[in-house]
Amino acid sequence: MKTLAIALGLAGLVTTASTAADFPVMGQTLSLGAQSDTSYTTGVETWAWDVTPYAGATVMGVSLLAETKIDVLTLDEGGIFTGVDLTFGYAVPAVNVNLYTEVSSDKDFTFGDVTMGAKIKF
Repeated sequence: MKTLAIALGLAGLVTTASTAADFPVMGQTLSLGAQSDTSYTTGVETWAWDVTPYAGATVMGVSLLAETKIDVLTLDEGGIFTGVDLTFGYAVPAVNVNLYTEVSSDKDFTFGDVTMGAKIKF
């Protein structure tokens, strides 16, 4: 059954267009969309299909992104919502450095550790 669900999901992903969208609002950007990740792991012969809906905003160079991961293959088992991931970011102009802060919660909105860092692209 899971193999059939994955095959149908892959066929649907190939035949449908992306639904992500950015909306300009008073000079700032609001983003809405979803990401689908379908995979098969050899050796353990495991299928996985995750859909991650997200919403974000960018205001004066500072971004906020909220997303949650849904395991499509276990929708019939309940427990669809597992928590939310929040990411704050700032792209430092002209130096290719992105400062970020990340925090995640469980399904009861109990937040865990905060991660702060910098990503550099070169």
